[in-house]
Amino acid sequence: MSRTKIEFAVQMTCNSCVEAVKKSLENASEIKSVDVNLDTGSVVVDSSLSTLDLQKRLESTGRKVAVRGYAGSIAAVSIIEAGDKSVQATPDVCIIDGTVDGLKPGPYQISVHEAGDLSRGCESVGDIYHPDKTCSQRLYGNLGTVKAEAGGRAAFRLEDDTLKLSDIIGRSFVIAEKPEENREGRRLACGVIARSAGLFQNPKTICACDGVTLWDEVSKPRL
Repeated sequence: MSRTKIEFAVQMTCNSCVEAVKKSLENASEIKSVDVNLDTGSVVVDSSLSTLDLQKRLESTGRKVAVRGYAGSIAAVSIIEAGDKSVQATPDVCIIDGTVDGLKPGPYQISVHEAGDLSRGCESVGDIYHPDKTCSQRLYGNLGTVKAEAGGRAAFRLEDDTLKLSDIIGRSFVIAEKPEENREGRRLACGVIARSAGLFQNPKTICACDGVTLWDEVSKPRL
């Protein structure tokens, strides 16, 4: 499985914090390297684990954690009503790394749709994206299915060698009920796919949208 580098902001105040962070990421064969910077509160992890898995490990130290950026200049994020999802790209594959909450247990379809128009919710995002130029036998934007567990959470990390990130920025990501007999399932949640910050490109400590600190923003409950 392909590895990616993810930068986290971690609330650290001393060297013991640094040691606790490093210990939380030990003994995982999927992690190649960990770089912790106490001065900037930055933790960069090179691994094949999902963002959620890494964040859980870091939060197990009792410290507040926020995702800050992804390696390279080609990464995107889509914030949706039911959770959040990020897309990263390596030279050969597109990695869809996400967590979706608030679902009923069972399978769901995830896909990229034609437009980033949310004026009528998920009804105005168009069909599943399939450009005329593609030779793929599948619908280009059809990413397959994910499963929500008993608690209503679907956590996934998929690798796709067809999707190109440059093709989907500005379009939308949709979660739908599993389709039946060639009919699209009911769309449950959606969000516009926007470019994400790269490593060390997001130094913000105050959220411009509401003026609260990064750590207060992390502590806010999700609606």
